[in-house]
Amino acid sequence: MLLLVTLALLAGPTCRAQNILGNNVGTYFYVAGEEHGQLRGLRIFLTVIDLIKGIQLRFGGNWSDVYGSRSLKYKEFLLEDGEHVTQVSGTRKLCLTSLSFTTNKGRVVTFGVRRGLSFNESGGSDKYLVTVNGLYAPGLCLNGMGFKWKNIHDDFDDNDDDKEDDDDEHDDDNEEDHGDKDNDKDHDDDHDDDDDDKEDDNEEDVDDERDDKDDDEEEDDNDKENDKDDGEGSGDDDDNDDEDDDKDDDGGSGNDDDDGDDDEDDDGGDDDNGDEEEE
Repeated sequence: MLLLVTLALLAGPTCRAQNILGNNVGTYFYVAGEEHGQLRGLRIFLTVIDLIKGIQLRFGGNWSDVYGSRSLKYKEFLLEDGEHVTQVSGTRKLCLTSLSFTTNKGRVVTFGVRRGLSFNESGGSDKYLVTVNGLYAPGLCLNGMGFKWKNIHDDFDDNDDDKEDDDDEHDDDNEEDHGDKDNDKDHDDDHDDDDDDKEDDNEEDVDDERDDKDDDEEEDDNDKENDKDDGEGSGDDDDNDDEDDDKDDDGGSGNDDDDGDDDEDDDGGDDDNGDEEEE
């Protein structure tokens, strides 16, 4: 009785959605998250008497928010790689009493207890379930549910587009890598040029040092030669002075001897003159 009153109160201001299987009364919801990947799992929360109370879907590796209400009693179903939901069936009274999901691999999972009016929904042999929407009575149960399907061939088109995008990104990356390699090559060339310049500078420094050293050695040699010449010149002057002194001594002594002889001759002459006078 309380459930009927609650549903009646929700009938006026709540949103109503088309293509909802079950009662079109309650608060609208849409399970978002398909941008994270394909549907990979379902988690259904149940009431004490096994009515469908809430739903949560897994997209890729991410679980969505819970729509409806949580409960301690729930059941979980995970899809295998390459497995998709291709058909959904269920039963309803004022609330959804059961939901059954069939996959392309022939597996079937049922949540709740089948009782009440039945419904069946399929996108066709070439479609699979993407996500769900529906209506719920807050804190009570899910009233109705709709299903969004996608053509399996769209995946191939998407994969082709993704592949083209990946190829374009790969080309861009290759161009960037090529540009980086060119930059690295230019950098290496610049580095080589710097090394060459450095080597040239080092060689010039070495040559300058050698020239300076040669100049110093040449100056030292010239100084040594000049000192040697000065020494020889001084020696020659001394020898010349000695020779001049010897010559002066010899000349003076000879003149003295000649003067002595002249004196003796004069004396002899005087004696001869004396003898002549005595005679």
